[in-house]
Amino acid sequence: GRGDGGRGRGLPVQGGVGLGRGELGEVGLGWVETTGSSDARAVHIVSGRNIWPDVTVVNMPSTPRPSRTSYHHGALREALLGGARELLAEGGADGFSLSALARRLGVSTAAPYRHFADKDALVDELCAEGYREFGAALTQAAGSTTDARQRLDALGVAYLRFAREHPAVFGIMFTDRGPAVLASGESTYDVLVDAVAAAQDAGVLPPGADPRVLARTVWATLHGLAVLGRRGGFTKLSIDDDEARLVADALALLTR
Repeated sequence: GRGDGGRGRGLPVQGGVGLGRGELGEVGLGWVETTGSSDARAVHIVSGRNIWPDVTVVNMPSTPRPSRTSYHHGALREALLGGARELLAEGGADGFSLSALARRLGVSTAAPYRHFADKDALVDELCAEGYREFGAALTQAAGSTTDARQRLDALGVAYLRFAREHPAVFGIMFTDRGPAVLASGESTYDVLVDAVAAAQDAGVLPPGADPRVLARTVWATLHGLAVLGRRGGFTKLSIDDDEARLVADALALLTR
């Protein structure tokens, strides 16, 4: 309570550890030794100018701040991309922020900006990364056989599998993104164009058509299968099938 003239015998602070007069070894935040005791007690920052000589200081132990996670420069970038994928899968592209990503990784809110100017830049990189992985999957599928017809089927199955295994990234890859994403997408599309051109040479697809136009039709067909499968469209109508059968049935309508 307050004494005469407003001189208090105690400081109106939160309850906890009581320290008597003369027991503050050092004013500051941290652990201090108290006179006549080996116990270390936590104190809050106080100013000696605010304390009367006969004041008893009462403070509660300070709560230590959560430790920050340390990353090497390159490791932080990879951690940001990995964490962003997790948040993307949980709430979509509109469901996370860079500050939420920083909290998940245990880094400062400024840390993501060391690698990405803003959230759009991070999502662009996720898309470009997705296209690189997608392109690698298609390239592997295209090289799995020398038969032109079977190559188209293999590409189709790889397309649907990627959409199923990476639904969050697949969902943003085909949105309107930046030039870096466009470049990655074009190189992936070229894998399909090459397979279509080889199918034309083999007489599996019409030889006189522009291979890029034919590839567009094949791509639209495969993408439709992937999106409908990912969203449960086939299951709702009881017309679902395994990926290989879906692809074979669809491409049979385009090939000879």
